[in-house]
Amino acid sequence: MAPSIGDEINTATRSYHTTLNQLILQFLPPSLPPNTETHDLYALGISHYHSIYSAFESSFRQYIFSTASPSRTKEILHSLHIPQLERVEALGNDISLLLPPSHHAPDPTQHPRLEAFKQHIRKSLAHKPHLLIAYTWIFYMALFSGGRYIRSKLRIGFTSPHISALSQRQLDEQAGLSFWNFPGDLDGEDLKTDFKARIIALSDSLTETERDDIIAEGVHIMISLTGIVREVAETVPKEAAILAQQPILAHERTHLKRPVARIRPPWLILLRYIFPMGFMD
Repeated sequence: MAPSIGDEINTATRSYHTTLNQLILQFLPPSLPPNTETHDLYALGISHYHSIYSAFESSFRQYIFSTASPSRTKEILHSLHIPQLERVEALGNDISLLLPPSHHAPDPTQHPRLEAFKQHIRKSLAHKPHLLIAYTWIFYMALFSGGRYIRSKLRIGFTSPHISALSQRQLDEQAGLSFWNFPGDLDGEDLKTDFKARIIALSDSLTETERDDIIAEGVHIMISLTGIVREVAETVPKEAAILAQQPILAHERTHLKRPVARIRPPWLILLRYIFPMGFMD
């Protein structure tokens, strides 16, 4: 039986996320109250990840639901697809809640690394759809384990359970934290177990060349994310400063249950470590 391709991705990228796991514990506290003022930097930051998730999730759906003739790769990827794991809709809802419409999508002229990565995703997946295995493993597993820890810290500053009879999930939705939650009574733990089992099952079906491709793409993803976060650190504070000076029409935020917040630059440090931390579980 071949080793899990997920485990092989973890091994190949370990040098990247081991250090990041340590740093997140160092930089997380300054990113939370009392240092938190508003949520704009957080929201602007996750808008970058919305575009990344959208790029690979749309390619995933397009490929497995296309009318092209059945193929071995399509069969493998169809077995991996779990709709409840998809994050684009949740991210979009959070961004719509936290930002005015004019700031929902990053300006491509200001984010060349992000744009280059999105183009790489589309081009690579069109040529080698089996690389979707690397994207789903890294970006979905990131939201468990390390992602759970981050969510617990976000809830401290973003929600007010003591003044509401709503469930924690409803509070998260109102606070713009839907991205971190999954449907079902087990909050996604069943989805994680199912997904990891599917990864193990399909690992035997991969050729040696496909495995090498997937592992190499996992490394490329990590390198690209590092560059994108550096870009975010350079550009988002400027965008947030501009946003802070713009008048916000009353109708744009009447749906919010609490004052919209702006988060100081340490949030950008936190965003740097979200994804690599989570997929080791």
